[in-house]
This record gives sequence, structure tokens and C-alpha cells, in this order.
Amino acid sequence: MKRPLDLLLIILVLSTLLLDACSYSVQVFTPPAPVASEPTQPALEFTPTFISPTDIIPSATPTLIPIRADTLSMLEIFNNLDLQESVRTLAFTPDGSAVAAAGGDTEDFAIHIWDVASGQQLAILGGHSGIVWNIAFSPNGQMLASVSSDGVARIWDWHTGDTLKILNFPDQVGSVSFSPDGQTLAVGGLDDFQNLRAAIWIFSTSSWQPLLKIPEYVNITAMSYSPNGRWLIGGGASRNVQVWRTSDGTSVFTLNHANQALDVAISPDNSIAATATCGFSVDDECTEGSVWLWDLSTGKLFNRLADFPDVVESVTFSTDGSSLIAASSDGTLRVYNTSKYEPQFEADPPGGNGVMALSPDGGLLATGGDNGEVRLWKVVYRP
Repeated sequence: MKRPLDLLLIILVLSTLLLDACSYSVQVFTPPAPVASEPTQPALEFTPTFISPTDIIPSATPTLIPIRADTLSMLEIFNNLDLQESVRTLAFTPDGSAVAAAGGDTEDFAIHIWDVASGQQLAILGGHSGIVWNIAFSPNGQMLASVSSDGVARIWDWHTGDTLKILNFPDQVGSVSFSPDGQTLAVGGLDDFQNLRAAIWIFSTSSWQPLLKIPEYVNITAMSYSPNGRWLIGGGASRNVQVWRTSDGTSVFTLNHANQALDVAISPDNSIAATATCGFSVDDECTEGSVWLWDLSTGKLFNRLADFPDVVESVTFSTDGSSLIAASSDGTLRVYNTSKYEPQFEADPPGGNGVMALSPDGGLLATGGDNGEVRLWKVVYRP
């Protein structure tokens, strides 16, 4: 499971806060003082292992058939990679030539990066002292950002293995996203655990100075920039997902859920938000996972895609917008067309846990599991 585990322990406390949360008006805080470049707590004594590109040259990205509504029947697994720890997060480089995975339980909190074509490991980035909840590559492919339960966000030059910047936070941070133009980085996490407060901090990537701090409740389990960069959508643990303007942090819509939302994706044309959640639960156990679809011109819910065996952990749109891909924590992978939102493909590989990422070109899909396995999928044409 990629969501922070402590959220499950505090969800019962939310009952008295949810009424306030549903009508909570986001305010833009005065930017906080510059974040120190070094952690206040002793860093984990771990020397990053980096395999030089002169030793392993990334293979040329293979010519791929995009994963979309008319190619789903040919989608299959073509490679398996081993993280050796529970997979919490996955991300592809912008050109799709490499894939990164991270997670960890008690010991290995490193980020592993592999060449997609050959399956060879390119780098192991070590430095976090807690579970790595989320990672993201910058749009130009030069940087990798990671956030962890250790309360630190690290910015890496993943080609060299160097840490470029360390950003410190009050508590664990679980979401990270670069803006489409690469000019800002958003980090979401706990701000005041005792009072169930969370926040999203937005930084300039040219100076790493803080620009905005947007308050929320509980924790930020879902967060994404819209493709046009105008909106930042996030929240989730409060059962709210907010739509904020990136220009000033003003809340535009509040998307209310029956349970917490764990992921959010925005369609390529910026018109629809899809949130991964639990539709129904009994005694805090999800009995049916679902994807909720929202019209971003009105903030209204217009569809629910249900019948997942467990909570939906990840959701994404195909690059052409013709398909919606969702994965639940039991490992079910399902793809819908977006013309009528009918299921077109389903798989249930053993060991899956709902962690998923689609390459920016739409040709590769990565899924993870609690057994540490990372599966790579592509469309295979067999005449």
C-alpha cells in the first residue's frame, strides 16, 4: 500500500472534523522562512550507490505502441524487476527510458532506477531514513524528487547520484509533484499531527525558496498538477480533494468523498479529475473500491466506476485521453474507455498492491507489489 500507514490509525478521529473539512476554505499563508539546505536531524549513514553511465549506457527506448482504447487487447507483461521491498511508488523518466521505484519497510529506503529496455539497474539512491512514499521526475528529466516518512524531501541529480537539495518539514511528507513547466515543486504532508493539520508547500525550482503554503486537513494522500499547470489538485485524507489555482493558491472547488482519496489524475484536456478511493467500507475495511469522476468546469461528480475488490490506490489517463487506468490494493488492474466509461481490460497478477505509473509517452505501464516485484507492461502486436 502506498498511503502512509499512520493514517489508518487516526481515521476514527476524523468524525468530528469532517463537517468542518467539507466546507473548509483554503487560505494562502505568508511564505514560510527559507528551508534549510541540510536536515536538522542526523542523516542516515548510507553512501549512495551509483552505477556510472559509462559502465551501463541506457538502451535506446524501444518503439512502442501507445496504450489506448484500441490497443488494450494486446497489453501484456514483458519484464519483471525486483525492488526486494514493498513497492510504494513508481515513476518513469520523461523519455520513458528508465523507471524508478521506492518504498521500504524497516531497512531498505533506497530508490532503485532501472533501464527499461535491458532491465539493468542504473542507480541506487540512498539517504532517506524512512519509507519513501512518493517520487517524481522533473519534466526535463534532470532531477528526481522524493518524499519520505522521515520528514524530508530530497532533490536528486539521478544521473550522478548527488543530492542537490534537502527540504525539511514538520512531519512526514507523502506527495510530490513538479509543475508541467518544471518551475515549481509541490510537496504535501503533515504540518501539525496533534491537531490533524496538513499542508502543501510550493517551492521555486530555480532557488528552492518557498512560494506558497496551502493548508488542508489530516494528510495529503492525493496530489497532481493539471496538464496546463493552472490547477493543483490535492488532499484526500480528510475525504476532501481541493482544486486550487496555482497562481495564488485560491480554492476553486472542493470534491467531497465518502472515504479518503488516495490518488488523483487529470485528463489530458484538463476537463476531468479522476480520484481513487473506497466507495463503501464496513468497520474501516473497504468492501468496494471505486474511481470517482469530476467535471472540472463545475466541480460536480458525474460518474462512479465501482466493483473493485478493494480500495483503488492509483489512477491515470492514457496520453490520448481515450482510456482510464485504475489499480486497487488487491492487485486488480482495470482499464476503461472514456467514451462511455466501460471496462475494456482487466488483469489480476499475483502479488500486486495497486501502485502504478504510466510512462509520459503512454507506451509503458509499471505496476508494483508488496513482494517487491515491479512489472512492466506494453502493447505487444502478434500478427
